[in-house]
Amino acid sequence: MRSEAVVPGTGFVVAGRTFDPATGEAAFTYRLGDDEFTERLTLDPALLAGGPAPAQLDAALDLVHLVMGTSYYKLAAPGRVTVERPVTAAQAAVAAAAYTHGLGEFAAVNRLPVPHRVEFDLELREPGPPPAPGERGALLPVGGGKDSALALVVVPDGTALAVNPTGAQREVARAAGAPLVEVRRRLDPLLAERTAQGGLNGHVPVTAINSAISTLAAVLGGYGPVVFANERSADEETLTVDGVSVNHQYSKSFAFEQLFAAAAAEVGVGYFSLTRQLSELATVAAVAALPLRADILSCNRSYTQRHVGGQAEQRWCLHCDKCLFTFLCFAVFLRPEEAVAMFGGNPLDDVSLADGFRALWATEKPFDCVGERAESAAAMAHLAASRSWGDARVVRALGAEAAEAAEVTGATVARFLAPRGPHAVPPRYLEALQRVLAGGRSAVA
Repeated sequence: MRSEAVVPGTGFVVAGRTFDPATGEAAFTYRLGDDEFTERLTLDPALLAGGPAPAQLDAALDLVHLVMGTSYYKLAAPGRVTVERPVTAAQAAVAAAAYTHGLGEFAAVNRLPVPHRVEFDLELREPGPPPAPGERGALLPVGGGKDSALALVVVPDGTALAVNPTGAQREVARAAGAPLVEVRRRLDPLLAERTAQGGLNGHVPVTAINSAISTLAAVLGGYGPVVFANERSADEETLTVDGVSVNHQYSKSFAFEQLFAAAAAEVGVGYFSLTRQLSELATVAAVAALPLRADILSCNRSYTQRHVGGQAEQRWCLHCDKCLFTFLCFAVFLRPEEAVAMFGGNPLDDVSLADGFRALWATEKPFDCVGERAESAAAMAHLAASRSWGDARVVRALGAEAAEAAEVTGATVARFLAPRGPHAVPPRYLEALQRVLAGGRSAVA
């Protein structure tokens, strides 16, 4: 294990930033040792027509500046972050969460101490009076998968937002009939160079970064609230290291949502997850009944720089953890021929993928955005007992094992379909969600 001792002069600095309202380009500078990095955002012209108060815009830019720095901090993970501009206590809390729990997977993979501890050198300031919320309706960040697709259906008057959009994100917005605004994010090329030279690498809290970018977009464009679609499964740890939970999805968790919502409120933007009370299976039951199920894509291998640039076709790979989990969930509500038509293949008939499916309910889950262990086991057990899927080779191989794992917690598909747990969804959005859920598919027999 590496030492957490901070060597003088090697800390990470959240330095200067600029924003040009004429071009929509924001530049955020960081320093690490002798290196200086500048990341750039280019915002859709549709976001530049409004005129937020300078203090409101400054605060939104500060929030982006803080969390986006995790991408550069991780090169050396020095354990100390200096922030040159004064920030509010709510912003500082978001930063602390992003650099510690948000880098938990990064720390575990790189054999750093877990939890990752960071000291912050910063000056606190009082927040200004909260500005009036935007009047242009909800802004919904979309990734192209089932979750954001459901949100677009529940909030039909919302506007979709994509960061570094691909064809899949544009297609799901088009299928939902939602206008789409885009933000381009350009990492400093020096980051890749230093990583290739031996800098540390690993997962950063992408949802935290996209939340901050979405909040900036909402402030500039006069939108609000920012509506994400993160299910309650994001609260389950991926694994435990020396008794400490490590969660790949930490920045999708309810704990982080609450911290971020407090900082977003200071700039007049509401922030919540529409599907917080739902299991992944409940979301899939609703999406399986919608025509746009044919337009979603939840394969992480299809969201690379080559796909952003249009040099590669986007499709389900049907081998990665995300594909296997998503297929497993949809299989509960679709007949085999329907699932094959949607995904372009049937991984449940490929026995070489049995270990991949088994990992979904293992003690150490994959480092990916997959559901709860008990949920995956319950889904496979349900398929084993069904006429529709019982003869699939992977289902025959794993059905009894999955049923045994599900029985430990009493997990069944039916028990995962009811909303439960804390949430911060305003009543009118909750009512709209419930109407869509009521039209969801029943599990196949």
